[in-house]
Amino acid sequence: MNQYFFSYVSIILILLACKKSDITKAEERKADTVPYRSTTLISGKPLEIGTADGVGRFSLQSIAVYNMGVANVDNDSYPDIFLCSDQWHPGTYLYLFKGFTSNNEPVFSEPIKITLPFQDNGRNKLRIYQNKSGNILGFWLEGRVLKYAEFDKNSYSFGTVKSMNVNNLPRNPWLGYMGVNQTDDGEYVFFFCIKEDGVFDGPMRGPDATKYTAEGFWPYDLPMVGIYAGITRDLNQTGVNASPMTGLDQTYYAFESFDVYNSGKRKYVIAGAYLGNIHAYPYSDNNGAIKLESKKYLVRSNGDMHRNPALHAFGSYFKAGNKEGMIVTSEGGIFYYENTKTIDEKGNLVFKDPVHVMQTNSELYGGSLVVPELVDWDGDGKLDIISGTSTGEIYFFKNRGTNTNPAFFNPEPLKVGGEIIKIQGGYRESIQGPIETRWGYTSPTVVDWNQDGLPDILMGDVRGKFTVYLNNGTKTNPSLSAERGLYIKGMDMHGSWRVKPGIAKVGDRMMYVCLDKEDELHLYWRIDNYNLEDGGKLKLTTGEVIESNYEVAGAVGRSKITVTDWDGDGILDLLIGIPKWASIPNKTNGIPYFLPKSGATVVFLKNAGTNQAPVYEYPKVLKHNGENILLGGHECGPAIGNLGGGPALIIGVEQGQYIYYDKQKLTW
Repeated sequence: MNQYFFSYVSIILILLACKKSDITKAEERKADTVPYRSTTLISGKPLEIGTADGVGRFSLQSIAVYNMGVANVDNDSYPDIFLCSDQWHPGTYLYLFKGFTSNNEPVFSEPIKITLPFQDNGRNKLRIYQNKSGNILGFWLEGRVLKYAEFDKNSYSFGTVKSMNVNNLPRNPWLGYMGVNQTDDGEYVFFFCIKEDGVFDGPMRGPDATKYTAEGFWPYDLPMVGIYAGITRDLNQTGVNASPMTGLDQTYYAFESFDVYNSGKRKYVIAGAYLGNIHAYPYSDNNGAIKLESKKYLVRSNGDMHRNPALHAFGSYFKAGNKEGMIVTSEGGIFYYENTKTIDEKGNLVFKDPVHVMQTNSELYGGSLVVPELVDWDGDGKLDIISGTSTGEIYFFKNRGTNTNPAFFNPEPLKVGGEIIKIQGGYRESIQGPIETRWGYTSPTVVDWNQDGLPDILMGDVRGKFTVYLNNGTKTNPSLSAERGLYIKGMDMHGSWRVKPGIAKVGDRMMYVCLDKEDELHLYWRIDNYNLEDGGKLKLTTGEVIESNYEVAGAVGRSKITVTDWDGDGILDLLIGIPKWASIPNKTNGIPYFLPKSGATVVFLKNAGTNQAPVYEYPKVLKHNGENILLGGHECGPAIGNLGGGPALIIGVEQGQYIYYDKQKLTW
């Protein structure tokens, strides 16, 4: 009797547990009711944002964009913004202001292409200024000649070009960086970035070919800059006389922008610096006399200086109704700092922490030089994106749609212990020197490394280190442990920088492929969570070791490796995203360097051996609709998954987008 009673109770408990589990899952599904729009995947086109209103992070047209300034173009009482892309993907665009999100993020339109009065090569730093008469003027420097033209709102182009000389400068303004403003009585004030004389931070090829000293120091001084300014009432004069406003010791490398904030009581020249600090100089221009007082800074509410989340600080002061602040562009994003209109006890201007600027009908954007993985990160059965980026974060793009019709949302940075993962090269951990201090180049691979059923992250980055973040959470609530290095024979593993390792399970052990110190493909085998054993260099069927890049120094590494059965024969192959100067498998006739047209691309290396003892056939470039896939220069990152109803490839590109490819349209 007791036996039957306990059996009956057990059955009831099991049924209740199952019912509770079903209810929990139903509640979880019900709880995830955030509206979204299913996006249509088009092979060869970037993924789009999946938010219901189509508003996503501002999608840059190139790696970095220069903030030319703001002006009211569409006569709606709100300023619009002009941006020009860098030399990698030149173009100049106008974006119309659309409003603010509920999170106080400015929203702008899709780009409107504008025509410049000079060749648009991404190197001329034109500055936009709307004068007191409402005319929109563009100013730029050619050496020490200041040129300007008026912008036509109807044709989105500039009129007749005029010019004047800038006198009394000790040398040409550094990289053409300048700013312009008008005084209360209509005079034009120009600000220029001047680099100190005789300080040289590297040889002709710059930091790509320079080495640190044996003691670990950069062998050259870091150049510093200061500010000159000049004033004129009439733009038709033949010249403007400039004079020094500061010493040439204000910041390293460059001031990249100058704009004026008028608080009603005082004026400030707000100057964005290359490394991300934003200076604020109390400023007066009475009776034609320009004066800058000692530098202050844009600071947080606790008094700490703001440092732009990404390299560069191309800034413009932006005022829309009762909201105002700085819009700052950079490599890897555009940010808005709202002005609290308060000054701290040190005289610094207090601005809120930056938020991302948004865009209507945005392409999915993850910063620059993005390195994606397709994986169900949060255990809901849908493929999400985990992505590295040049700014050093690891981003999670949640898919709120389906695998057939995904709806990827704006990314969230992954954290460890409540702190955002942020890899930076710093003074000496980038092969290209201190000028690379703000880059991280995170290149993550997501795999169940310790076979506990949870996805972990293994990564290469700017430092040439190979690390692991173990997942100590659950399937639906991942939680990463702190970064730990990988070791081989007791020494921390070090290889080519910016490499995404290729990892896969072979039998009962894990294989790990990366580029070694000779920049050659190398195989390792997992011993435990943090230790590897050497499996030797990878070779072609001819016995030839597989080399990576044609050029040296900063051009090495950068490969994004995926171990996968690409051709469906049951044997694991290699799929590798490589930069345009890669020369796989050798420096004599490798690809894509020796192709008629080179570019960052993805190559397929078929495994003609076994999973335990791989050897590879000569690499082949992936083709889309019969044409070689060529995507910029610096690098590209492939990821594989069943997306859009079948096997697919997405490739992260240097501009920051993710391009979808239907595998059925790929050949090699």
